Amino acid sequence: MIVQPRVTFDLSDVPDQSVTACETLVTSETDGAAAYGGSGAQTEIVSARFSFDAVAAEPLFRSIPAPVHFPLNQTHTALIRATLDLIGMETSAGEHGSGFVVNRLVNTLFVQALRALCSNDTGKTSCWLAGLGDRRLARTIHAVHSDLARRWTVEAMAQEAGLSRSSFAAMFKSVVGDAPLDYLTGWRVYRVKMLLTGTDESLLRIANLVGYDNDLSLSRVFTRRTGIAPGRWRQMMKQRGSVQPKQDVA
Repeated sequence: MIVQPRVTFDLSDVPDQSVTACETLVTSETDGAAAYGGSGAQTEIVSARFSFDAVAAEPLFRSIPAPVHFPLNQTHTALIRATLDLIGMETSAGEHGSGFVVNRLVNTLFVQALRALCSNDTGKTSCWLAGLGDRRLARTIHAVHSDLARRWTVEAMAQEAGLSRSSFAAMFKSVVGDAPLDYLTGWRVYRVKMLLTGTDESLLRIANLVGYDNDLSLSRVFTRRTGIAPGRWRQMMKQRGSVQPKQDVA
């Protein structure tokens, strides 16, 4: 299960059972592991919390429901189980550097969960990661991401995938969740946000870098997509300080 910011849920072993906040169970003395409950059958739960740059993580999390629960196929089950077993062994052993190892394993677990989510066939999510799972769409996505300044058309994107225009457009929409040109615009706006917050480049220069002839064209698209002009958006980010806003994902 992946849970995004401002989403809460309760987990209980029986109906109408009072629940306890997990944060109250894990203390510095428990070293990240805690036991709680009665004498019934034991259930092991592994959880972690990740902090992301809210702007940088936007393309990923805007496509994922919050929360989302999804099944695992045999391959993903084996991979995730192996990682969980390693986390359990490292936690129990308490050897030197175990905290470092567990942190890296938790990062691995998160990537494995996202990979499983975007490749599952339940239809609960569509995203660019799912597109990368199809070799034809992956060629187009890689090409678009590596050359946003190119004057892309649906025909040109379809050629990268080796498909007809209509077949490509239908497949892209079904797998990725956006029409090809809408996806292109969304990724350009995302890139603009990163350039506005991470560089001092002029708006005209940024516009040229992502495929617009002038800053006016970029401003129109950016404002339509975000509800705020790019110059004002940059000012707002600067007012928040050098550290970008974070969002937690559990």
